[in-house]
Amino acid sequence: MAIQAGGVTFSRHNKKVPLPKGGNQTPMASEDLTPWQPSASDPWDMKKVRHLGRRAGFGLRPEEAETLTTVGHKLAIDIFLLVPHHTIPERGTYLLPNGEVVNLSNYGHQVATWLWLMNNSPWQLQEKMAMFWHDHFSIGVGTVRYPELLARHVNWLRRLSLSPFKFLLLAVTIDPGMLYFLDNRISTSLKPNENYAREIQELYSMGVGGGYTETDIQEAARALTGITNILDYQFYNARSHDNGSKTVLGKTLNNGSGVNAIVRDMVGVVDAILAHPSTATYMVTKIWEYFVYENPSQALVDKLAARWRKDNYDIRALMETIFRSKAFYSTAAMRTLVKNPAEYVVGMMRNTYTTNISYIRTANRFLGMGLPLLNYPGPEGMPDGTAWINSQNVFNRINYATQFIQQRDWPRNSPRGPLLSTMNPEREIKRKNLDTATPDAIVDYYLELLTDSSVPKKVRDDLVAYMTKTNTGTRTWSYATQPARELNQKVSNLIHLIQGLPEAHIN
Repeated sequence: MAIQAGGVTFSRHNKKVPLPKGGNQTPMASEDLTPWQPSASDPWDMKKVRHLGRRAGFGLRPEEAETLTTVGHKLAIDIFLLVPHHTIPERGTYLLPNGEVVNLSNYGHQVATWLWLMNNSPWQLQEKMAMFWHDHFSIGVGTVRYPELLARHVNWLRRLSLSPFKFLLLAVTIDPGMLYFLDNRISTSLKPNENYAREIQELYSMGVGGGYTETDIQEAARALTGITNILDYQFYNARSHDNGSKTVLGKTLNNGSGVNAIVRDMVGVVDAILAHPSTATYMVTKIWEYFVYENPSQALVDKLAARWRKDNYDIRALMETIFRSKAFYSTAAMRTLVKNPAEYVVGMMRNTYTTNISYIRTANRFLGMGLPLLNYPGPEGMPDGTAWINSQNVFNRINYATQFIQQRDWPRNSPRGPLLSTMNPEREIKRKNLDTATPDAIVDYYLELLTDSSVPKKVRDDLVAYMTKTNTGTRTWSYATQPARELNQKVSNLIHLIQGLPEAHIN
């Protein structure tokens, strides 16, 4: 399956794939990992700033993009790489700053709280990495049963999102949510459960066909017995641990008995995984395809994997290498991925700086777009690319955009029900001195803001024509002499039309 936008073809990418075989036709210029530097012919401009904002976060508010353009690329990347380990409450009720009360034992409210944080957190890369790792170490409330464990799961992903990969593998192994999801909490020496032992090698580190054997899975399952939990309390049960000798990926574990033996066996399994060359190769491929472009060449993967191993699998070092590289700002990378639902929904909020939003209602609409945050059906995550683009998901995206641009009043006790959001384009129009501008200038501004001006000329001309027409003729533009509400609705409708274009779905 493939779609086209702006003359570029995008193909479906499935997460559960074998290791890369190389041989793709990506231009060599896009494989340069040396730091990018601005020049007269290739400046640090708004397009590159927005590219960084979309890939390292969920898009930029207009003022943020302008500021990051001014401060330069080095400091802009430094700002994204700041991750303060910010977390959110995991249980009880929580008052969002917009006035909504969320009940964290409710699955939909958990999603609403995360959407709020995606939109409002100044630490955008932390939330983007948490979403990436949540898809990688996917669990779901349908199996875990306790929504609070989902909040805890995402909080530790936030805290460790840029840590050494070893920390993540150890943390996910004892995560109460994962202990439920893949049944390792019931794995004992008498009956080892192989579910988690398989996935920590196949999906979470080495990739399908990455060099492990069925014996490695069986031996890892024995090594990981005795890790259990009651509700949200994780602990080690020495009586259910297999104290015998095990050999995982060529590494022999003979750690005796007791709680310390469980910990040493667990660390031994993770160390054996990290010592295998498939781990760095698989993980850098997956991270590159999520943040840069699909199907990197084997030469690029090998070079990046070698660098990552040298950096002791430090994720922050890997992401800094990627975000500063010439490859990241190449034409092969810019606007060549399909937005997932979170990037589309939160990006619309941030790009238009719409603040009066019902996140509970947004969560209800969002969950119809194919991304089951906090409720993955299986451990393999979700496919990327044009897997997001099907008739039902696109229909739900456009319906969301329709409700997002509404202009009527907000009252929550309105007989028509609370709104998804209330957009106020006048703020941005006046900030950019467009209140007396021509419709051409307004269209050009929003096309640049929302699509990097990547649409065909005919589309742009049609949008200008839409802005000038009324039911009885044409209009002039002046917020000083015409009803602001009427003009706001026209600009809101323009945003809606742009958000329905194929180019608006491209990241």
